[in-house]
Amino acid sequence: MIGHVSEDASEYLIPWYQFARAHGLASLRYPFTNYPPYYSYLLLLVAQLDRIASPLALIKAVSMVFELGCAAMVASIVRRAGGGRRAADLAFAGAWLAPTVLLNGPYWAQADSLWTFFILLSIRLFMAGGNGVPAFAVGFAVKAQSVFLGPFVLGMLLKRRIHWLWLAVVPAVYLLLALPVLIEGRSLMSVATVYLDQANTYTALSRNAANPWIFAPIGESFGVGIGMAAAAAAGLYLAWRTSRVSMDDREGLLIAAALALLLMPFLLPKMHDRYFYAFELAAIAMACRNPRYVAVAVMAQADGVLSYMMFERHFPLLILTPAALCNGALVLLLAGEIGRSERAGRIPIVHLVAFMAAAGALVTNLLLTHPQKGAVGWYPLYAGAYCLAGVLLVLQTRRNATQEPHPTAVPGT
Repeated sequence: MIGHVSEDASEYLIPWYQFARAHGLASLRYPFTNYPPYYSYLLLLVAQLDRIASPLALIKAVSMVFELGCAAMVASIVRRAGGGRRAADLAFAGAWLAPTVLLNGPYWAQADSLWTFFILLSIRLFMAGGNGVPAFAVGFAVKAQSVFLGPFVLGMLLKRRIHWLWLAVVPAVYLLLALPVLIEGRSLMSVATVYLDQANTYTALSRNAANPWIFAPIGESFGVGIGMAAAAAAGLYLAWRTSRVSMDDREGLLIAAALALLLMPFLLPKMHDRYFYAFELAAIAMACRNPRYVAVAVMAQADGVLSYMMFERHFPLLILTPAALCNGALVLLLAGEIGRSERAGRIPIVHLVAFMAAAGALVTNLLLTHPQKGAVGWYPLYAGAYCLAGVLLVLQTRRNATQEPHPTAVPGT
């Protein structure tokens, strides 16, 4: 995977690296990337190792270092949520070698592991009863997608464990991390409008993201308005639900955080295929903490791989229909799991195997289909089997949950 050159790597990442290498610190005066300054600093750092490896390998090394950090953080979350050492070890291996992780960094050279690391750190701190707002702020200063965790952070604030003034840390950290480029002469306006410029880069309501916007027959401005309103309403509701989860229910807090990381890119327009990255890692933590959620982790990976294939194969958006429907089923499953007092249950092995078989058949069909021909032949059959198996897996996962009755309190004891 290291030698693969993606479209983004050839058009953006490698030229950015070459600019940083050629101009050194002076490059910070210019917006030579469309990311916040943090990524520019990392490119400058690895450019010092230019003679050791190729530019492509060094760019990917940045992502892979943070992937290792994400794996360690997922393992730590599992331990904090009550999982044992073996469960944490499985979480580390799963989060480090998951298919979407390998495709994102080693294959594509994308940097979603950077912001995800700080988001996972924020979740870990909140679960430990600490303050995860500073880590959330750093994640936001790295990439705007960190805002997906916003409903969970808001829920922690609603519990009044953290003062509302801590929200001021978010813009403060952004400006603090931008100080080197400001000192070098880059304008404050240029730094402050990075995310606004990103939002206006594309007009499509879905950039291969497995969400309802692949079906939307409406224009950009109308779709953005509807999507922002839906995400805001759902985010506020999730924040309220999160605020009602006991701090002693660490598994419940993990589920609430995972739902936020799934719900926001599911509802928001203009999302990319790789914006479910943080949810996919949180799902692995859930599965290793409670094996009943293996279905969540497997479905998250399958939907993610299908989305990544869209970029590689250039298929029509509607090919993502089964992944979008299964992501919707996961939203409903996780929404029902928040606040449950007992989440034990059997793993739906038969349904899990059926879903994996359908996913394998669908992925194989898309790999063998020539991009210019679109998805033909057996695709409708495999897509239907994928959706049916996915929905049945979610239903069986829900049905297999056991809820132990609480013992009746005896007066005077």
